Amino acid sequence: MQPISAHCRQLLGMAAVLFLSGCAVARQDFIQLNAGTSFPSRTVDSPVVLTVGDLDKPYQEVGVIHVSGVSRQGYGQLNDKMRAKAREVGADAIIFVHYGTENVMSVIPFFFAMPYDVLTADGLAVRTVDQPS
Repeated sequence: MQPISAHCRQLLGMAAVLFLSGCAVARQDFIQLNAGTSFPSRTVDSPVVLTVGDLDKPYQEVGVIHVSGVSRQGYGQLNDKMRAKAREVGADAIIFVHYGTENVMSVIPFFFAMPYDVLTADGLAVRTVDQPS
């Protein structure tokens, strides 16, 4: 059997790194709904309402927020991520929040596959509008 050349080992190493980096589960995505519309960021301690339903007051849609994380960190961590992203984009509420679980298979080439759960949450980030009295 011939030894693996240094060049081949480098290629295999790079391929393994690229392959394994695709298994990242902690994501935070934002899709802006109205191009050209932006709001100033809110302070870190600004309250952000999370609800699985609608608000009972008028609002402007800002965008869709999607976050994910490993199951051992729980849904509380996802709520914190969603609130932080909402503040960043100027929203003061996230409505129609949906939680889910995805089963992911982490494959380490040539050795074994390890299943684990990824928690997900998404919702519509909105900014409430003050009504004239």
